[in-house]
Amino acid sequence: MKTNVLIILSSILTILAPVKPLITVALIAIFLDVCFGVWRSYKKREDQETKFWDVVQSQGLFSTAAKCLTYAGAITFFYFVERFIAGDIIAHFIAIELLLTKAVALFVVFIEVKSMNESYKHVTGKDILFSFRKFITGLKTESDKWH
Repeated sequence: MKTNVLIILSSILTILAPVKPLITVALIAIFLDVCFGVWRSYKKREDQETKFWDVVQSQGLFSTAAKCLTYAGAITFFYFVERFIAGDIIAHFIAIELLLTKAVALFVVFIEVKSMNESYKHVTGKDILFSFRKFITGLKTESDKWH
């Protein structure tokens, strides 16, 4: 019985092996967003003499766990759709492996980066994404001068 369970679990992990890095990146983004959120909450209550651990609430941690499961489930779902249903159709047009799954993972990471940017902007007053876009635009205008 124990051997059968191990065989089934190892089979499932083998099937999900290509999607593990994408889920890991999404979970790292969620973790960073939680760190930024805790920092924002701590700075917001700084004048109230609260302890750092008073900022972390179990309801917030529960919603973070739910978000982790939702995002991992969405990435896994789109992996299965692409692997077993739409992969051949997509491959006729674009030769990028797991394109749909990577797009979903990128969307999840983008959502978390926007959330981190909001927390950072609330604490410091600086918009990281705006500064990054300004930097890239400046690089483009500089490179256009050389052509």
